[in-house]
Amino acid sequence: MSVEGRKLGDRYEVISRVGGGGMAVVYKARDVLLNRYVAIKVLNESLSNDSEFVRRFSREAQAAASLSHPSVVSVYDVGQENHTHYIVMEYIEGPTLKEYIQQYSPLTSEEIVSIASQICDALAHAHENQIVHRDIKPHNILLGYNGRAKVTDFGIARATSSSTITQAGSVMGSVHYFSPEQARGGLIGEKSDIYSLGVVLYEMVTGELPFDGDSAISVAMKHLQEPVIDPEKLNPDVPQSIHHIILKALEKDPDQRFESARAMKHELDAVFHYDRMEEPPLRTHRDGDLDKTIPAMKGLGHAATEESKKSPSKVGDQTLANLERLRQVPADKDQTMLGRTVVWLENVQANMPWWQKLLFGLFTFFVIIALAVFAFDAVMGWMGQDTAEVPDVVGKSRAEAVEVLKDKGISVGDVNEEPSSEKKGTVIEQSEQEGAELGEGESIDLTVSTGSEKAGEHEQEQKEMVEVKDYIGEWESNIQGAGYEIEIIYWPHSSKTGKAFASDPAPGEKVEKGGTVRVWISNPTEGKKKIPPPNQ
Repeated sequence: MSVEGRKLGDRYEVISRVGGGGMAVVYKARDVLLNRYVAIKVLNESLSNDSEFVRRFSREAQAAASLSHPSVVSVYDVGQENHTHYIVMEYIEGPTLKEYIQQYSPLTSEEIVSIASQICDALAHAHENQIVHRDIKPHNILLGYNGRAKVTDFGIARATSSSTITQAGSVMGSVHYFSPEQARGGLIGEKSDIYSLGVVLYEMVTGELPFDGDSAISVAMKHLQEPVIDPEKLNPDVPQSIHHIILKALEKDPDQRFESARAMKHELDAVFHYDRMEEPPLRTHRDGDLDKTIPAMKGLGHAATEESKKSPSKVGDQTLANLERLRQVPADKDQTMLGRTVVWLENVQANMPWWQKLLFGLFTFFVIIALAVFAFDAVMGWMGQDTAEVPDVVGKSRAEAVEVLKDKGISVGDVNEEPSSEKKGTVIEQSEQEGAELGEGESIDLTVSTGSEKAGEHEQEQKEMVEVKDYIGEWESNIQGAGYEIEIIYWPHSSKTGKAFASDPAPGEKVEKGGTVRVWISNPTEGKKKIPPPNQ
């Protein structure tokens, strides 16, 4: 049950929901006593009677409250009102690191070092207080609009003395960011957080996860057995020193990783030290395993960190600029790219002498005029409008007709239905005849057969019909026919990749026994067959 509009503890006015998961929901609220915004994490009421979940929720509050660090989300209060358990935390206005990566990946070297160094600092502080986070992932890193990265969600954190790593018989944490020891069900320590941070670094550098698969088990096995693809192959523009740090953090053997989060931070802070700018690539063995020797990391340590602190590097400036654009124009990639271009032009112009600024201004003026004329021409059709020749789609199924017209740049307008001797779903009439010229983007109307009512009744008597199962939300591997054949069609959709989101016939409708049911599976890449789902 939502708590929006309620006042918890006679102090916190809940304003709106800002996120959540299977265990709890996070709300934005106002502390009326101190007149400030806070974030309130509320345990789902369905779990409030589960003593283990309540203990875990309480453990999160205790773990986070025991830490005091600028890169850890602060816990202000904890409370219970009837069956509502809640934690009051610092409110961070800004995206998660996951959202930021999705918008800007691959990140610049400066952004990577700035963000990762802050996370390392937070982990070092937690580890020094005997707290292992155990669920480090970009979803649990918040980026304030001031550029400060903050670690949150200590929901499965435990003291380093604890050996318990499972909950209700399953390993805790997020499988794509698992350490091998988590996947194995072994003892989890500080170096498990270092491995997870290595995965986050890999994602910041490449925009991809080091390991992916069709199931959680397959991903976990890859963490245990498969070597990681060298991030340099995916993004050679990032300095070798960053690639080295990622690969060392992602070692399968915990003893081969960084000794501590503090040591990893020292290496990150030394990335822009002059001794590391020409760092050579890692040597590799014939079997593809990475050489355990990383010569460029020798001798830098704390001294290099101190030197890097004196450097005039503007680490974090790019992050601040991007975050500001996210605040103004959230989740709009095109306008973000335009914003980056504007910032670049402003920086270039700032370093020009006056006469170059004048020429640059005139050039910019003419470019703007040209773009305006081009845009106006595109809208009004001054240069003529492209036309498309109407194809003949009569006799085709509705889905096939839509696809044929779409390939011609013609959209479908109204779709009328009439009984006819043609098979149900077959196009029997189109409003524009074959060969007619239509402006690209214009539409035509279609008439689709509903089949003959008498013929349908006769066929119903002659042929055995079976009901179509509901496959919506099912994984592809779980989809099987039930007296009929399944035809899988891949199509881009907002659903999770690999899950069904539509079928034809729809769930509950009848299909002839031995017939075919089409099931559309979400896939962001181009599908194997260009047959759109129903109502598209």
